[in-house]
Amino acid sequence: MEQFIKRRPALIFPVLIVVWTWIFMAAFIALVPVDPEQGPTVAHVALVFLVANPSVFGILFTQMVGGKQGVRVLFARAVRWRVKPIWYVASLLLIPAVYSLSYLIQGWLGTPTGPIDVVGKLTFVLPIALTACLMEEFGWRGFALPKLLERHSSLTAALIVGVGWALWHAPINYFALSKFGTGAIPTLIALALGPILQSVIMTWIHNNAKASMLLMLLAHFAITSGAIVFMVSSPTAVTELRNNLVSVALFVLTAAVVVVAAGAKRAGAIVLIRRNRGSLLT
Repeated sequence: MEQFIKRRPALIFPVLIVVWTWIFMAAFIALVPVDPEQGPTVAHVALVFLVANPSVFGILFTQMVGGKQGVRVLFARAVRWRVKPIWYVASLLLIPAVYSLSYLIQGWLGTPTGPIDVVGKLTFVLPIALTACLMEEFGWRGFALPKLLERHSSLTAALIVGVGWALWHAPINYFALSKFGTGAIPTLIALALGPILQSVIMTWIHNNAKASMLLMLLAHFAITSGAIVFMVSSPTAVTELRNNLVSVALFVLTAAVVVVAAGAKRAGAIVLIRRNRGSLLT
C-alpha cells in the first residue's frame, strides 16, 4: 500500500479522503438519518471532524512520502510568517469581500437580508472557522498542493485540489440542504464550484507567499468565517440556488482575474518542492 501511494501521492490523497468520507458518512446517515427540519446532529458533525480529517491524512501521507524531514518541513511552513503584508491582506480579506458583495447583490435581487450582527456572528463562527482550517489545510495545501506543483502548472494543481476539496465537502453541504430533498441537487452542484474557484485564489496566495501554511490557515479561516457571517437563510430551494449562484458568479470573476493577471502557467511565482532532503525552493 505504501509503495502504491508513493507512485502518485498527490492524486491518491484526494481520492482516498473523499472515498473514506463518503463511505463513513453514507453508513452513518443510513443508521442515523438527518432530520430535514432539525438538520444534522452533533454526532453527524463530529464524525466528519474525527474520522474524515484531511489534515490527519495529510500528515500521514507526508510521513509516508517524505519521512520525518517531510513532516518537519510541513510544520515549518505553518510558522512561516515573513511574507509581504499584501498577502496577509489577500488571505484575510479577499474572499470575505466576495461573500459580502454577494450578500449585497442578493439583497438587491429581493432576498431578505437586513443588517448583520457581525460581533454576534463572529462569536459563534470563530471556533468553527478555527477548527475547519486546522482539520483541513495540512491535507489540501499542506500535502496535496505542493506535491501536485512538482508535476503540474499552478492552475492544474489548484483545480485538482479544488475538486477533491469540493467532493469532500459534499456530505457537509448535504446536511445543510437536506430539508429541500431532491430540490437541493442543483444547489449542491453550485456549492461544489465554490471550493474549486477558491482553490485557484488560495493557490495564487500560496505561490506568492513562499508556500506559507500560516497564510493558508488564515485564508481558510477567512473563507469559513465569511461564508457564515454573510450567509442568507433561504425559505425555498429556488431562492437558495439563486443566492448560491450569485456567490459562484463572483468567485468565477475573481478567479478569472487571478488567472489572467498571474498567468495560467504561473499563477504567481511557482513554488518548486525538491525531493532531495525535502527542501523547499522558491
